[in-house]
Amino acid sequence: MGAPVVIGVAGGRRDREVASALLRTVLDADEPYGRAGIVGARELHDGAEWKRRPNLAHELERIDSHVRNAADAGLPFLVVELDEAAERGTNRLDVLCTIGTGGAGTARAGGRGLSFSARGAIADVGASHMESHYGYVQFQAHTPEWEACLALPVTGLFNLGPALGVVATSALLGIDVAQIASGLLHARVPGHGDLLFSPDHRVFALVEESRARRDAERLVAAAREEYGSLRLEVVRGAGAVPDAVARAYGAPGGERSMLVLLGDSSEALEDAFQAAVRAHARLG
Repeated sequence: MGAPVVIGVAGGRRDREVASALLRTVLDADEPYGRAGIVGARELHDGAEWKRRPNLAHELERIDSHVRNAADAGLPFLVVELDEAAERGTNRLDVLCTIGTGGAGTARAGGRGLSFSARGAIADVGASHMESHYGYVQFQAHTPEWEACLALPVTGLFNLGPALGVVATSALLGIDVAQIASGLLHARVPGHGDLLFSPDHRVFALVEESRARRDAERLVAAAREEYGSLRLEVVRGAGAVPDAVARAYGAPGGERSMLVLLGDSSEALEDAFQAAVRAHARLG
């Protein structure tokens, strides 16, 4: 088997986790986990090993083993998240996507490169006509070769930076626009702006497990803007979720609520939300 194309994703932790999740889905096309492996903070899949929440620094030290496993499994691509501590593993990279603060960055492969930015008009890959509402970001993407309307299921325009990094990386790899559009639309980004809702649609929730204050503030601001008709409450920690859900169901006049869940793992927050909703929701 030939070696996979190894794609590094560098940047702040949240941005690189969002970008790697989107990119893996784009590269897999209609074969989930069949074409792209991933070595990341939330997930490891290389065709032989599969782990949730691995020790990323440790796995980067084993990058050669992961590349061999991906090659043996016939995976054409391996997406690797690079931690902030060091550029470990970069000597094995074929492509490097770097997402800077503010969402601008570059994707490079050999002697070729594409810049991307949601703000800069002179970037090779950019966006216009951006909209964000009810759990989706939609925008007109511009590359040197094509323009297309793209959408992805995340909350907040601050996700445009990672999304454009994926577009630029995919364009360098020769992925066609139809595959990019389908992959972004059907991607899921666990732990970073997941939209949850009760079966009776009385209570909605956005989950953000990043402990960085800036990430929490951006999501709360996006929730206020995009779900302005809902009562908003910020909830910190899974232990506080049951009382917050109870308050939501006690809101006068059947008012609907949006809870922004922070300060814990996405699994803990989602489990707490679902359990609390089951105790209150009335169906049919």
